Amino acid sequence: MTARRETASLSLHVVGLALAFCGAGMVLSGVVEVISGGVERHWIPLAFPGVVVAGTGYLLWRFTAIPVRIARLDVFAAVTVSWVAISLLGAVPYLLSGTLTDLDLALFESVSGFSTTGATVLEADPNDQLRYDASAGILFWRSISQWFGGMGVIALVVAVLPTVGGWGMGLMAAEAPGPTGERLTPRVRSTARRLWGVYLGFTVAVAALYLLAGMSLYDAVTHAFTTVSTGGFSPYTGSIAHFDSAFVEWIVIVAMFVAGTSFTLLYKLLRGRMTPLLCSVEFRTYCAVVALATGAVFFTADAGARDAEGLRDSLFTVLAIVSTTGYATVDFVGGWSDAAQAVLLILMPLGAMAGSTAGGVKLIRILAVASFAHRSALSQLHQGIVRPVRVGGTVLDNQVANQVVGHLVLSLAAFGGGSLLIALTGTDLVTAFSASATSLGNVGPGLGAIGSDFLAVPMFGRLVAIVNMLLGRLEIYPILLALVKLPIPRVRPTLARIVRRPSVPRRDRSRQQPMSERRT
Repeated sequence: MTARRETASLSLHVVGLALAFCGAGMVLSGVVEVISGGVERHWIPLAFPGVVVAGTGYLLWRFTAIPVRIARLDVFAAVTVSWVAISLLGAVPYLLSGTLTDLDLALFESVSGFSTTGATVLEADPNDQLRYDASAGILFWRSISQWFGGMGVIALVVAVLPTVGGWGMGLMAAEAPGPTGERLTPRVRSTARRLWGVYLGFTVAVAALYLLAGMSLYDAVTHAFTTVSTGGFSPYTGSIAHFDSAFVEWIVIVAMFVAGTSFTLLYKLLRGRMTPLLCSVEFRTYCAVVALATGAVFFTADAGARDAEGLRDSLFTVLAIVSTTGYATVDFVGGWSDAAQAVLLILMPLGAMAGSTAGGVKLIRILAVASFAHRSALSQLHQGIVRPVRVGGTVLDNQVANQVVGHLVLSLAAFGGGSLLIALTGTDLVTAFSASATSLGNVGPGLGAIGSDFLAVPMFGRLVAIVNMLLGRLEIYPILLALVKLPIPRVRPTLARIVRRPSVPRRDRSRQQPMSERRT
């Protein structure tokens, strides 16, 4: 019996397992389509590509191996290639089923799903304006793609790989939404499993509460997927407002708040350790931002809605933006004041806590940049002062602090560049700024002409939003550093000079000792 020949490639090995999981999700969506009565509609465009994608992924994983030595750039390349691959193949069911006939629209919907952005290009069903013009299986695929992207496909890959070395934490850190990573156990694989265990348990609990509130099984599962992942996709055009239930809205409010909290702290809380959560300065800041923003929106949104329902709508909308879930209960674009909309626009790029499924810059980065700016201001008054960058009682290493500041600068550049490019398509400034902010922050809804969908944005603007959604979900650095691996003559050497450590300048040859005088 001949031995199986393997090719050493971290990217192909990781991509293989990622595709296998996504293919399984497509097949499951096909089963849902059959159960819902759509045998003659879209189960084949879901099941057939699902089998092909899962089979291809299994073969890639089976006939590749992890290299003995793995460079840092290989980790970033593996994460970026995996996300691009699942985004491209995730668009196939939309095209084959005829739900979306244009490639850019299908790709937008797929990227919006995996990045948990929640912006859509689907139109309402002409026969039922309350639902989107898509079958139950396609809408289930939208929801499960967000659930995969919430905790991260790469984290799931690390959790099931038979052997995980030190590079496993690098993969998770490159995909994780936040500047720092923390191990729950000494083994990386065990950490990934426990995080996914909390994620799965949270999903089941939310689905059970939705069933208790009167949702059907299909609605409970699809909304649980998109609530826990802070994605925001809903089978209904009215989002959560479709159910017209205060009980459902309060469940969503609590679930969005929890989903915006660090899953590491949630795991410790489940283990009976409440102190890390209560002592977290980022968690206290998260609570303060939600409370202050809710108060600002409540008193400025609509003078006629300052009652219990208005307070619930304000809290719901603020949490939907801060946690980047993107659900809606009111039309804040057309019904709220400019001041309230300005508060929401400021909240869009912030995000919630690091280590959660929320998008955005993350509050821990805001706190770190504020400490960095404070230190810089003091250095102008006191030369030679030694003051570390702190977040609460934690002292950040200078390398981490520099990365945080660099990430903020790159985020501002991506936001400004995206706004400019979208504005060049002919959209107004409010729509351009909002589209760039909501796509980069993985929020979903926006202001101006986009509302809850991007159909009013031209094709080039949607392509810019696609890039922003990937940059926001992978937090810029993995994509930027992965470009170093591309065989592009001009881009690769330039980026390599930027990200690599500068070489030590050689000494002047005229000052070097003769060869005969050097020590052997």
